[in-house]
Amino acid sequence: MKRSSLTYKKQGGFTFWSIVFFILVLGSALVLALRIAPSYLEYRTVRDIMERAVDEFDPNQQSSRQIKTRIRKLLKTSQVYVLTAEDVKVYRDKQEVVIDANYETRFPLFWIVDGVMVFDDLVFRKALD
Repeated sequence: MKRSSLTYKKQGGFTFWSIVFFILVLGSALVLALRIAPSYLEYRTVRDIMERAVDEFDPNQQSSRQIKTRIRKLLKTSQVYVLTAEDVKVYRDKQEVVIDANYETRFPLFWIVDGVMVFDDLVFRKALD
């Protein structure tokens, strides 16, 4: 009796543990994205509000109180609660008005781990004429 030579092909695909690992990594990335996205979207809203307020501001005609009132109205209209008009610093520095709206936000990631996002690029300068 002659033995037949069978060729065995290695079976490809995922094992149970590789699927579990893939789901864990994908799930962690999804949770991280869902926790970070709201803070980032709110930052984009704050940035747009500040740019709009600075563009409309005339430092030769208006006072710092008027720009703060405008910022307060824009924040309230856009329903932004992470930053208030009182947190925004408006001051004169040499021949320009500086509007500093830098802030940071803290949010829960999982269990006892929190995330912190620092937004420190919200400083706008408007030159005096």
